Amino acid sequence: MEDEIILREELMKVLEENPTDYNKIIELSSKLTKFDVGNIRFSVDAGVIDRLGTELVARQETAVSELVKNAYDADAKLVTLKFLETDNIGGTLVIEDDGIGMTRNQLVNGFMRISSTDKIHNPTSEKYKRQRSGQKGIGRFAVQRLGNKLTITTQTKNDTKALQLVINWDKYKGDLDLINISNTIIEVDKIKEEGTTLKIEGLRDRWSQASIKRIYRFVSDIIQPFPLSVENPLNMGKDTGFKAVFKKVEEGKEITIADETSMIYNHALAIIDGWIDETGIGIYSIESKKLNISLLGQIGSNPDDMNAPFDKLKNVRFRAFYYIYNSDYMPKMVETSISNLARKIGGIRLYRNGFRVLPYGERGNDWIGLDRSTAQRTILPTHRNVNFFGFVELIDLDKSYNETSSREGLIENEAFVQIQNFVYRTLMTGVIKIAEVRNLKITTSQKLEGKHYEKLEIRIKDIAFTLEALDRELEKEEGSIQVKQRRKKKIDKLKKAIHEVEKLQKEEKNAFLKEKSMLRVLGSVGITIGQFIHEVKDYVLNMESDIKFLLEKLKSDEVLINRIKILDNNVATFQSYTSYFDNVISQNVIRELKPIEIQTAAEDFWESINNDAKKSNIQFDKPIRKNVYLFSLPMHPSEWSSIFFNFYTNAKKAIKRTKKAGKINIECGFYENYVYLEFSDTGDGIAPENEDKIFDEFFTTTSTYNIDDLNKTNEVTGTGLGLKIVKDIVSSYRGNVQVVSPKEGYITCLRVEIPKATDKELDKYGI
Repeated sequence: MEDEIILREELMKVLEENPTDYNKIIELSSKLTKFDVGNIRFSVDAGVIDRLGTELVARQETAVSELVKNAYDADAKLVTLKFLETDNIGGTLVIEDDGIGMTRNQLVNGFMRISSTDKIHNPTSEKYKRQRSGQKGIGRFAVQRLGNKLTITTQTKNDTKALQLVINWDKYKGDLDLINISNTIIEVDKIKEEGTTLKIEGLRDRWSQASIKRIYRFVSDIIQPFPLSVENPLNMGKDTGFKAVFKKVEEGKEITIADETSMIYNHALAIIDGWIDETGIGIYSIESKKLNISLLGQIGSNPDDMNAPFDKLKNVRFRAFYYIYNSDYMPKMVETSISNLARKIGGIRLYRNGFRVLPYGERGNDWIGLDRSTAQRTILPTHRNVNFFGFVELIDLDKSYNETSSREGLIENEAFVQIQNFVYRTLMTGVIKIAEVRNLKITTSQKLEGKHYEKLEIRIKDIAFTLEALDRELEKEEGSIQVKQRRKKKIDKLKKAIHEVEKLQKEEKNAFLKEKSMLRVLGSVGITIGQFIHEVKDYVLNMESDIKFLLEKLKSDEVLINRIKILDNNVATFQSYTSYFDNVISQNVIRELKPIEIQTAAEDFWESINNDAKKSNIQFDKPIRKNVYLFSLPMHPSEWSSIFFNFYTNAKKAIKRTKKAGKINIECGFYENYVYLEFSDTGDGIAPENEDKIFDEFFTTTSTYNIDDLNKTNEVTGTGLGLKIVKDIVSSYRGNVQVVSPKEGYITCLRVEIPKATDKELDKYGI
């Protein structure tokens, strides 16, 4: 009780003798509240400032961005950040803006009030009606995170003096009541008409040029770079934009580290603008000083009707800066820098009410369909995301564009789809106009007339993403019958457009497949010829030996007759080989595919190779026919020759390794919708672990290690390509080839299944 009386007496004395000593009055009043046993109050430890600064603003980039946001909220057009002597800890950061400044009341009840509700009561800025961006008043904690001392100098247009507030953050230590810590505020002469300057001393981090560039990009991502419309509901005060410039000062020398104009926009080949007028019609503008282009045109929602409005769009504008790399349109050093940056942040971003909407324009996000369109090569001039830096300005006061529940992107309703179509078609119009000026080929079908390509009227169709999106909306959204009919009509038109594109793609695909098929045929013939050469070598050696023998033993009649018979047999075999391979080569002159009767093909092969089988001590009976009319779908004749010869040479080597007489069997038939061929032999078999590997390229069990081994064995060595080619042939016709269980009396069986020829195909070829 005595302590309470003493405090009361001391407070009365201060009020009488020094009534302006507010710090002492607050201190004594705070101590007196401890004797109020009937009530208790929250108190705040001063150390909370340090903890909030560390926990709420962990990264230095976040801290600086919060202060830049404050300048934006203050209706600044320009904010300049100067980093002085910041290569080491302890430097100074000066942030100066040309905003409207703060009055004493705003400084005390705004900046100095923790968790201020000012942004709730005043959601838009005073001058330009910007949607305010600050996050629950954590700007002062951002300052504390950055340095030890803050000096704020601020002035408004109507005040004759500026206010200067100094805060030493080291005073905010634990075990002190927050209310007992005061900060000095004084009036000083104005240094400019309006605006605020923050001087942050004793920086806690070092700021290199690289880290300053990083924070520039971090900040530029958050807020729309500049307004595109000077007459929109969010821009009642003729907002001319917001720009942040970052500078580094070392030894008195000032270097501009980053600003978007010098880094990117000044080097664009062209600027493409688009906007929706009051009637819903899309308008585009294409400007290029380097190419002397200045065009203005119209885009309708219907590619066939430029007067058809985008009925769901209003307050939508966009701007795209277009770049072409590996050209002479910008300095090489600049081109390298911009192309590297484009891989990280190139593309078209989306800003809703002044703020970035993710993930549109993020790396890998193709929401406009530029990368997809480039891959389709319908339009040849380059137009990938990396060829653009741009953004869409979406003013949405009535919330027509709502975020998804996950906060990742906007709900893809019909209005959103119309934005995609409008931006895509406008960009394509610009790309084509620029290509025409540069005399570049625009479509694959475009012809050269003299030195210039013919002029084309190209409709940039809003297809691909449009069809799926409209279809989804038709299913899930309610509406009148007339609305649904209009949507359905749009979808039908888009389906027709897609059908035209698919038709062109199909023709190109067929040409590609035909070329690929011929390459495979030529590859298989090459392998077959290689194997043939190895086989023929044996016969040539035998014939040479026989001729020498005849010359030496000409007088020995009995022996001579026997050797002549052997020679005759070898020549007959050689002729059958050569006639077979002559037929294979001849078939490649004929490029037309046709249904192949596989039993007939098997018998032709058997007739040509049977003598060789006998010579190799292999029993090779005539192929077994299980069914009649075994026509495969249209194939190239030499492809079956390659299949038979690869199977035969592999079987022959496998039998030879057993050092015993062997057998080969071929059986042909059909199963369901397939004709099949089963090739069996009594060789040394295929190890279970290799049954799948034998169809891989370069897998072989018969390769020799050197030329001497090859000459000694005179054996057909494995390249590991034969069965791979067989598999490619079969797979290309949607067939199957695999190792299956062997028949009784055999060790290995390979089965090929190829789809049967249809009645229509048989009729086409008169079969």
